[in-house]
Amino acid sequence: MSDDAPNVFTWIEAGAADEDTVLSLMRAFYAEERLVFSEVEARVAVRELLARPELGRVFLLSESQGGEGSRAAYGHLVLTFGFSLEFRGRFVLLDEVFVGAELRGKGFGKEAVEFAATWARTQGVAALRLEVNRANGHAREVYLRRGFGDDRRDLMTRWVGRGK
Repeated sequence: MSDDAPNVFTWIEAGAADEDTVLSLMRAFYAEERLVFSEVEARVAVRELLARPELGRVFLLSESQGGEGSRAAYGHLVLTFGFSLEFRGRFVLLDEVFVGAELRGKGFGKEAVEFAATWARTQGVAALRLEVNRANGHAREVYLRRGFGDDRRDLMTRWVGRGK
């Protein structure tokens, strides 16, 4: 962070040049959440998402100065598209949100959720969805206070191809 001027942080859309930055943030996030992180598999997925905006977007929590690939990033937000009859067609999945320790407790997590909701509206979707680790009570409370509802259902996964 710059010491010579007040820091102004914003969510900036990541581009191809930010691939390594996104992977670094993912590595930190996955370590904290105790998720399995495979550099090779993550790189393939990040590269595909950054190259195909119809799949979604990655945003970096950055100081407002700096060009693509050169800015310091203190967090990331991953928003992807899904489709559901129940949710009236396309929806946005808040796939990942991570704010680095140096900026936690300053409202950036809440800001990320509001940014995601605003961005989802601009995409013409009816719903913004997410999953939260049951053990992360703080995040769960933040999401409930930000307007998410507990659907009282469990998201389940069966790996059928690439990656597992």
